[in-house]
Amino acid sequence: TRSMEMRSHVVKISNQVAEMERQHAVASITLQHLEGLPENAVTYRPLGKCFVLERPPVLAERMKAVQAKNEADAVGKLKLRQQFIDRLKENEKQLEELMDQFEKASQRSGGASAAAVKH
Repeated sequence: TRSMEMRSHVVKISNQVAEMERQHAVASITLQHLEGLPENAVTYRPLGKCFVLERPPVLAERMKAVQAKNEADAVGKLKLRQQFIDRLKENEKQLEELMDQFEKASQRSGGASAAAVKH
């Protein structure tokens, strides 16, 4: 159960990282378009379900800040994802060791009962 939960977390984090990468790509494209505009051009930034008038340099700075935050968040998520993967591998290794111990114990008890039957 723990392994399944960890796998679920890894998938969830991977999806979040993919979404952050998509947002990063959108921000990069937006910045490229903003760089080509004159400083006094009319641009709008989204604000909820509406748009607000904003100068291109201000909007570009806002996009760079969002992009930097997404990059930092993605790095954190990737570290967390790796921690889950490491724990998952450790749990699987412990489970295999436990299964080996159980198998050896059952073989010993099976061998001891067979020897008792012969005597």
